[in-house]
Amino acid sequence: MKKIILLLCAGVFTLAGLYLLFFEGDMDDLGKVFHREEKEDIDKEREDFVFEPMEIEELDNLSSAKRDFSFNIFNEIADTKENAFISPYSIHTALMLAYIGADENTKREMRDLLELEGIEEDIEAQALSLKRYLEDVSKETEVSIANAFFLREGIPFLESYKRDGENYFEAKIEKLPEEGASINKWVREETREKIEEIIDDGPIPADVIAYLINAIYFKGVWEIEFDKEETKERIFYGEREDYVDMMENKDDYLYYKGDDLDAIKLEYKDGDYLFYAFVPVENSSLDNFYETLSREKIDEIKRDMRRGEATLRMPKFTIEDKYKLKNPLTSLGMVDAFNMGDANFSKMADIDALGENIYIGEVLHKSFIEVDEEGTEAAAVTAIEMRVTSAPIDPIVIEFNRPFFFIIEEKETETILFMGHLTDPFN
Repeated sequence: MKKIILLLCAGVFTLAGLYLLFFEGDMDDLGKVFHREEKEDIDKEREDFVFEPMEIEELDNLSSAKRDFSFNIFNEIADTKENAFISPYSIHTALMLAYIGADENTKREMRDLLELEGIEEDIEAQALSLKRYLEDVSKETEVSIANAFFLREGIPFLESYKRDGENYFEAKIEKLPEEGASINKWVREETREKIEEIIDDGPIPADVIAYLINAIYFKGVWEIEFDKEETKERIFYGEREDYVDMMENKDDYLYYKGDDLDAIKLEYKDGDYLFYAFVPVENSSLDNFYETLSREKIDEIKRDMRRGEATLRMPKFTIEDKYKLKNPLTSLGMVDAFNMGDANFSKMADIDALGENIYIGEVLHKSFIEVDEEGTEAAAVTAIEMRVTSAPIDPIVIEFNRPFFFIIEEKETETILFMGHLTDPFN
C-alpha cells in the first residue's frame, strides 16, 4: 500500500505539500540513475522555458474559481464554537498540484471541486500568472508563495508532470530525504518560523514516495494604524465573556451597518490588499450569518458600503489552527481521489511501471494569524496524504466585541488568501 501526502500551508504565510507513499522493493540503484537523468532533462527544459504573464483581465476565471472554492470549503469546516482560520488559496493551489497529475473521473471530480469547469485551457499558465501577480502587485505588503516537490528516487514520476510543476508552479524539485526534519526546515524558512512543522521530524515511512509542498507568506501594515495608547481592556462577548485588549481608532472608513450585521473594510499600505470584517449585531449570531454565507452575499455587502467617519474597535488576536480535510472535501464531491481502487493519478507517475495505484489518504491544513495595532501576519500549512496501491446614525461606532468573520484578499482580482472567524480571543 502506498501513500501520497500533499501538504499545504496558509496564512500571511502559506505552505502546502504533498507526499506519496512508496511501494515495496529495492530500486535504489535504478532510482539514482532515474533521478539524475530526469533532473538533467528538466533542468535543460527549465532553461528553455519562456513565459509571458497574462494580463490581469485574463486571470478573472481562475481568481473567480478560487473565490467560489473559498466559501465552499469554509462552509464545510466552520464551527462557531471555536476559532477558525484557513488559507483557501493554499488549499486550492495544493490541490491543483495533484489535479495536474489526475485523469478521467478523478480529474473531473477535482475539476468540479476546484471550480475549474470550462477554464481548463491554459490553467497552468493562469496559475503562474496569478502567483506572480500576487507576489509583485504591492511594494508595501509582503506576499511570498513557494512550491516544492520532494520526490523519492526510483519512483517513475512522469517527466511532463515534474516539468509542469517546475515551470508553471515554480516548484523546487528535490530528493525526498530520509527524515522529515529537512522538510520541516524548509517549512520554517518559507513561513518565517510561523509554522514549526508539517510532518514528524523522524524517519519518513518507507511507503511515502513524495511531498508536494506549497507555501504562502503574508505580512501587511495597516494604511491607518491603530494608536497603541488607545488600546484598552474591554469585554468580548463570545463563548465566554472576558476582557481583551481592544484596539480603537476614529477615522474615515468604508463601512456597512445593517439590521443584523456590521462590516468594515481596512486597507493595508498601498491599498492592494484588504481586510474585511463582518460582525453580527447583538440579537444575531455567526450561526445566523453562516446560514446564507456565500460569495454573492459578501459581494452585496461590499457594494452597499459607504464612506464616513467611524469609531472602530477590534480586538488584538492570534489564531493557530489545524484541520483534516478529507471528509469536507469528500462532502464537496471529491470522492475517487481518496479511493485506493478508483483514484487515477496516471498523469503524475507511470502506474504500470509502479505496479500499484496512487490515491490521496488525507489532506492536512495548518494555519497561523496575528492581528495587532500595526497590521497582520499569518501562516498556514495544508497536507494532502496520498496513498499508492492499487444608513448611518452619528456617531458611527463599529465594535467587534462579539464573534466575527473576516477575509484577507487582493483588491483587483479579489483572490482570497485567508478566511476565518474569531469566537474566542482568550484561547
